[in-house]
Amino acid sequence: MANFSPYFTFDSMTDSLNNTHLVPQNRVDAMKYINAGKRLSKLLESIRHILGDHPINVNSGFRNHALNTAVKSKAKNSKHTVFEACDINPRAMGIKEAFSALITAQKGGLLPDLRKVLQEGSWLHVEVSMSPGDYRGFFVSKDGNLTWEKVA
Repeated sequence: MANFSPYFTFDSMTDSLNNTHLVPQNRVDAMKYINAGKRLSKLLESIRHILGDHPINVNSGFRNHALNTAVKSKAKNSKHTVFEACDINPRAMGIKEAFSALITAQKGGLLPDLRKVLQEGSWLHVEVSMSPGDYRGFFVSKDGNLTWEKVA
């Protein structure tokens, strides 16, 4: 599969390092949501640029039901299952610093396709907006991702 964008490939956004046996079917199932994946990759390109054009690791992008269960997702309606979410780790800065930079960028109008960002411990969960007006905000958890507090 070709690159979605300069730095984010279909393969990287449908991979699983800990569940490699589930990856082939995950990629087949992802094809149903390919346009959402392309839109998500464009958002990730914007985020990469905002964070200084440094590499971003994709921990988890699209996850079919089997992979979503295998990673023990707590979300009942995970946006990963429709290719609208990605868990990322910026390589050149900490999670809190990246989270703050994205809040500033959103307030400045630089992330019009952003729906939601969760600061989930050691990574950021990023969701792409699929329709006008579905922006949700920026959230943090202080209890291991059981409850969320909106901070921006």
